Amino acid sequence: MNSFLKIVSLVCIASLFSKSEIYCQAKYNTSDSLFIKNLLVHAVNYTKQAKYDSAIDYANRALSLSKAVGFKYGVGYAYDHLAEVELLNGKMNLVRQYDSVVMPLALQLKDTVLMISTFNRAGVYKMEQGKNKEAEQNFLAAINMGLDLQESSKTAEVYSNLGSLYLAMGNKDKASDWFFKSLRLYEKNSNQSGQGETYSNISSVYYLMGKVDDAIEYQKKSIAIRERINDLQGLAITNVNIGQLFILKKLYPEALSHLQQSVKFAERINNPKLMASAYSGMAAYCSRTKDFPAALNWQRKAIELFEQGNNVQMLSRLYVAAGNLANITEDSLTALDYYNKALQLAQGLHNLENISNVYDKLHSFYLAHKDYEKAYDNYRRYINYRDSISNVSTLSKIEEIKTKYETEKKDNEIAQLNTEQRIRQLKIENQKAIIAVNEQEARQKEKEIQLLSQAKELQGLKIKQQGEQLEKQMLLSKNNAQELQLAEQDKQLKEKQLQGQKQFRNLLIAGIAVILLLSWFLFNRFQLKKKLEQQKLLLEMRNDISRNLHDDIGASLSNINILNELTKRNVTNPEKANVYLSKAGDDIQRISESLSDIVWNINPQYDDLDNLFVRMKRYAADMLDGKNIGADLSFPNENEKMTMPMDQRRDFYLIFKEAVNNLVKYSKASKATIEVRLTDHTIHLLVEDNGKGFNANNAKTGNGLMNMKQRAEKWNAEIMVHSAPETGTSVSLNMKIHS
Repeated sequence: MNSFLKIVSLVCIASLFSKSEIYCQAKYNTSDSLFIKNLLVHAVNYTKQAKYDSAIDYANRALSLSKAVGFKYGVGYAYDHLAEVELLNGKMNLVRQYDSVVMPLALQLKDTVLMISTFNRAGVYKMEQGKNKEAEQNFLAAINMGLDLQESSKTAEVYSNLGSLYLAMGNKDKASDWFFKSLRLYEKNSNQSGQGETYSNISSVYYLMGKVDDAIEYQKKSIAIRERINDLQGLAITNVNIGQLFILKKLYPEALSHLQQSVKFAERINNPKLMASAYSGMAAYCSRTKDFPAALNWQRKAIELFEQGNNVQMLSRLYVAAGNLANITEDSLTALDYYNKALQLAQGLHNLENISNVYDKLHSFYLAHKDYEKAYDNYRRYINYRDSISNVSTLSKIEEIKTKYETEKKDNEIAQLNTEQRIRQLKIENQKAIIAVNEQEARQKEKEIQLLSQAKELQGLKIKQQGEQLEKQMLLSKNNAQELQLAEQDKQLKEKQLQGQKQFRNLLIAGIAVILLLSWFLFNRFQLKKKLEQQKLLLEMRNDISRNLHDDIGASLSNINILNELTKRNVTNPEKANVYLSKAGDDIQRISESLSDIVWNINPQYDDLDNLFVRMKRYAADMLDGKNIGADLSFPNENEKMTMPMDQRRDFYLIFKEAVNNLVKYSKASKATIEVRLTDHTIHLLVEDNGKGFNANNAKTGNGLMNMKQRAEKWNAEIMVHSAPETGTSVSLNMKIHS
């Protein structure tokens, strides 16, 4: 959640005073306006230091003086600052009270700075009330007042608030997009406080995606910046966030250290909102370390503070945690009360993840209390909401947004380096121009130096000639002795050459031995790398099987157990018992098909497409015959040998299976055509019927169609669904086969 540290910027203050003379009234003078300016500057500085009492005192003094002398701009900005401070404290009622004064003044004075601040705070207020659409409208209203063009820290703040809003709504794509936009502007404006806040927000996105290690790295970046600028409020937020991440990693000493730091900072600045977050973090720690009474006590303290601030976003999650703790301590009534409160808030917020989580907890609660009918009902609702949430495409989009941000940042750095290089080049050219001014004088001096040098050379040549005569005589006397020495040196040189040849031969042999040893080492490394890659692929395959067994088969087995118990309880009511047995039979059939698909998918002998086509024919024939639907099946010849990787083969088969299943269940067709073709390493699938069809423009996309499209997008494949009432339906897929 955005920590909203941008209070009244010095740019806003400057705007106030630049316009003050225009709106001056007779009751105040320049001395009054300067004194009010000084009071507001002190209020801003104390807010940055998290000394809120002092900030409020200076803002109130500025407000009183502004009212006394009739300085409307002073009144507007004093109320604006008071609203920002109370926003930091989480006292939303006071924020609304102050903004009810600021907005009319902003409209009267036509001050867009005040209007933007008010719209921004209104968005935060609506967001914490769970009124997400109204919050979005207020944030966009602030942006549409020219905030985009300013590219200021205030722009970055509103972008960050939009990111927090979309994160609360479960839209991680939009959230990460706005967070990275905010980060770029904070960096451009050298706003370290904003950068620290945005790193923490981006961490929240990765946490919700299950990327805990990435989330921890972004929290560490946030802590480093906030420690550097002594941002106590930011440190309280970031320490509680990273503490909870360390809990997930089961690094409890590190978690406790950060959470205790969070409590210390929050209580030091006496901020109720931050204290509630810190207490909630301590509750999570005590729960993981099995100290449940202490955990429930911390959680109740956090809930009390959040209820005072009416922060429904946080309460929707804390009620679930408190319900779990009450359930563990065998306080069933309190647990059920917390769960129902959480469900009511989550539904009001339209947060699918929170709703799914509450239904899952209610299913476990009723199952433990042997109320199987309610357990079954909540389990079905949990499955429906769980299946409507997809994180696969979201993660890839977030990574794409992150890559764009990093690329843009590098491009800016390159552009800056090119500019600096051009500046250096211009300086050199400037120096050359200065030198050129005195070039003529330098040439004259150079000529004089050349004449003097030539005279000196002539004298040197005469002396040299005399010396050469003497040297000739000396050389003649030495020549005989040198001839003897040369003969001796020639003999020694031949001996050294023989010795050098021996050394070269030895070095060559040693070099060959080293090369052979290095080649053996590199070959072993290559084999080890291949082995590790194979182990990694095997581990990924095992994890995938484990997830399928847990999510689908495990859940179905739990459901069969519930249905079995409900059947036993309704032995005296055969009709109801038969309904439960029929549902259990459907689940058993689905488990059998899932196990068959898993075994078939991991068997390497089925990588050959011929085996895939055999399985597809068998499945289509069984399904269509069961509904008396005439089938026209067309598959490639057996001599067209091709293979497909396991993951791609599974997704292709599941798309085909979903298309056939939809045809059988919904089309009411009398005839169906299924065609598979291979062209240029591309596989083409067509599933077509003459059934009742549907209006593709008005139809709501269900989980089946959505899953088919997501599996196709994973392999950059093209999938098209065409249908209209009474004209049948066709599903076509074009997928490039990966090697």
